Amino acid sequence: MRTRIMALALSALLLTGCSTSNDVETLLRAPQLSGESAAVQKALNSYLGSSATLKYPANGDFLSPFAFGDWDGDGVNEAAVLYTVDTTGSNVFLAVLESTGEDSWHVSQTVEGLSSEVETFSAAHLRDAQSQQILAGYGSAQGDRYLVVYEYDGTTLSTIISNRYSEMVLGDFTGKGDTQDLVLALPTDTEYGGVTLQLLTNVEGEFRSYQTLNLGEGSYSGCAALSAGRGRDDAMYLVMDVWVGTNSLASDIILYDGNTGFLQPYRPPGISDLQRSTLRYHTGLLSRDIDGNETIDIPVEVDDGGELLAPMDKSLVFLLWEDYTDEPGGYSNFGIYDSKNNFYMPLPESMHGNVLIRTNPSGTGWLICSIDDATVYCEMRVVDPAEQDESSGAAYERIANIGNQQLQARIVTPYYGLSIDTITGGTVLLGLE
Repeated sequence: MRTRIMALALSALLLTGCSTSNDVETLLRAPQLSGESAAVQKALNSYLGSSATLKYPANGDFLSPFAFGDWDGDGVNEAAVLYTVDTTGSNVFLAVLESTGEDSWHVSQTVEGLSSEVETFSAAHLRDAQSQQILAGYGSAQGDRYLVVYEYDGTTLSTIISNRYSEMVLGDFTGKGDTQDLVLALPTDTEYGGVTLQLLTNVEGEFRSYQTLNLGEGSYSGCAALSAGRGRDDAMYLVMDVWVGTNSLASDIILYDGNTGFLQPYRPPGISDLQRSTLRYHTGLLSRDIDGNETIDIPVEVDDGGELLAPMDKSLVFLLWEDYTDEPGGYSNFGIYDSKNNFYMPLPESMHGNVLIRTNPSGTGWLICSIDDATVYCEMRVVDPAEQDESSGAAYERIANIGNQQLQARIVTPYYGLSIDTITGGTVLLGLE
């Protein structure tokens, strides 16, 4: 976790919106291509008779125009490249290349994508354990999103699924073990709202749509995110974050029932209304594996976490990250969410209800204090990286980069479970995986 936080400089800059799309392209293009990627690009340019413009996807397994994998299951890796060519319009193309020896490639197949933007670029074993299928999500200027699943058989690059969607997630939901399933949240097109989930899986060697599940009609206005995790008995489950109205989020949990062979809603023991229990008003709070244990935690805003003095009550909120499927009754991770800078910082459970947070003297952050405000345990601040308060003699430690600023911390009075190491190891910049 520490390595992940300390290495987020570029990702945090993208998250905070401090760069334009051109800046993003510049940042991503800065590293030199590896020998393998350079050889693939050379072969592609030779095939096209001109220089291809490489296209960077926004998300997915591959954050590069280049992907390498055994697409046809022959035991040898092929390459896939996203690119555009000035003479063929604005749509992205996907090329598959075969290796012909060391640092030598040739183009086998190309196919035109559905738009000029690639939102996600991934690969998965959808049909069998040997071959991998390529998934590309395309975004249109009108806001529509289309997912295409490509299959390459060694000769032909074909489309096996092309579907409009709002969110997607891969996982072995059906428990086959050697292949993955795909779940899509379909766009809400009815006046009653709700979310329709579509399960696509391998059925007798054919990857196809297997089930649709309608949830939240009259309550949900759309899907905000899908996340896959593991719970009790190592079973795969799905957490769906949904829009409730236009400015609130809630969550639903879906499990695969091996007896019926279908996905179905899961209701945690002791939770009578999961939507109400997970309702939150900060739209940056999407479910995720907050503690790195492969289960998905759902953020819940709580009003008994402690006291927030103005103006901190405008940007901070106490959170419990609830893991409803790993243990009966759920497992909670307590901490504070900074909605202005979009990060979560865990706090010792013993501070729950016994902590006061107020602004620091410089107005650049906040102080974590005892509930009676007599003892200051820790100071958190977001400042220019070059800034260091020399006059006070206080030494601040860098926790993470947030855009062109730094999140820094210092311990004022020791408190069990709260240290620079626990802050660095547990702090998560939300919106980043």
